Amino acid sequence: MRIVHISAEFAPLAKAGGMGEVLVGLCRELTQLGHETEIILPKYDFIDLKTLNQVKLELADFKCWESGQLHANAMWYAETEGCRLHLLEARHPAGYFHRGKIYGCEDDTRRFIYFCRAVLEYLKLGNREIDILHLHDWHTALCAVLARDLFQLPIKAIVLTLHNMEYQGHCASWDLDAIGLNGQKYLHKDKMQDPRFSEAINLLKGGLVYADALVAVSPTYAREIVTPEGGFYLDQTLRKMKSKLTGILNGIDHHLWNPAADPCLAAHFSEKSPIGTILTSKQKMRESLAKQWGLDPNKRPWVGAITRLVNQKGPELLEAAIEQVPAMGATFLLLGASPNPKIQKHFDALKKKFHGNAQVLLQFEYNERLAHQLYSALDFILIPSTFEPCGLTQMIGMRYGAIPIARATGGLKDTVFDAETSEKKRNGFLFSEMSPRAIHDVMKRAFAHFHKDGPAFEALIQHAVQLDCSWKAPSQHYVQLYRRLIAKPI
Repeated sequence: MRIVHISAEFAPLAKAGGMGEVLVGLCRELTQLGHETEIILPKYDFIDLKTLNQVKLELADFKCWESGQLHANAMWYAETEGCRLHLLEARHPAGYFHRGKIYGCEDDTRRFIYFCRAVLEYLKLGNREIDILHLHDWHTALCAVLARDLFQLPIKAIVLTLHNMEYQGHCASWDLDAIGLNGQKYLHKDKMQDPRFSEAINLLKGGLVYADALVAVSPTYAREIVTPEGGFYLDQTLRKMKSKLTGILNGIDHHLWNPAADPCLAAHFSEKSPIGTILTSKQKMRESLAKQWGLDPNKRPWVGAITRLVNQKGPELLEAAIEQVPAMGATFLLLGASPNPKIQKHFDALKKKFHGNAQVLLQFEYNERLAHQLYSALDFILIPSTFEPCGLTQMIGMRYGAIPIARATGGLKDTVFDAETSEKKRNGFLFSEMSPRAIHDVMKRAFAHFHKDGPAFEALIQHAVQLDCSWKAPSQHYVQLYRRLIAKPI
């Protein structure tokens, strides 16, 4: 099959969250299965072409229409991670993808609307049949509408993966006019009209309506998003589309997250290593980090969170853990930052409060190397999310021998099984209530296992390390879905 992915992210070139890692893991696996897999990504100005292979200017100039003008674009071709990559260089006077970042611009919707139209212009010029056009989140959802209503390309089926329903892409009808669609035509409840704001266009909704299949990134999330609590006002639309909605659990990239060969680590182990080797390797990492950051390696367990500090990730519960853990004789390590100035300011104050405390490390940055080291050093990884479509943190943590303490929601519920209630699958600790008391109680349970029953806790670590959280099984589920779609008339 020829499978064309269109995305705003692709790790490690362009990564803001988990979606970039999902793309590279899935696409690499599809390629290894023998499918012609391509990815189309904006050519952000921070992408270093020197890190890619077979780089060439694929198409020197093609035009994209916006607001009555034709704007120049180019397409670059490269290979990375075993995948075919197309980088769309938008030579737009607004410098849409020359901002030094992926998201966070006031004109994000206009940027990605333009990207969608330019991608379809490129695919039209190629005029090659596409078995599956695979879209990801609101940034590329409009491609489904454009492909069906404006370009009518030879595409057998369109798939939209829903990584996070909270972000939907809102704009005005005239933003669609600007790229050649009749915006007013789409201000209808059965098309792209936002369910809350009747005069607004909802780009993600367009993808829900026009795609042939919708994939939530975990089975539990697929059930959650058809409820008012999980659908972010699009639950009614999703209930109408339920026949084409499925849940496929994400995997993690075992090439990127591999404690047996991770260049960021001072000591290594694999899923086949004896428990003694695993524990010794993790102790070496704790000693290394303790020396670097002025921590006490003996104040155990080490509990950590590696996360964006946004409301979805439960920042108030992370704060509760930071306050509670030192008093419980343990150490807390946080790596992350917030795009929300109010949240960041609050955590900055926490950092000042714990300055010089050898049981607390709060590091507010994106630091890939440190993230790998923390996973390897931690005894527990804390994920107190209000909702979590899939979550990669818990799976990465387990691969590195860090036991998850997670809220029972979304993909966390599909991958973490409580040590006290799930005899066969147990690999972590779960809680439900969003409260400081719930955090304290679940940590108390987890710490009791850590301190009182060494052999049982070691068995928990070994079981977690040996779990296969790779893309092997999820990619097969995607292939089965693709084949069902192209086998039947749309």
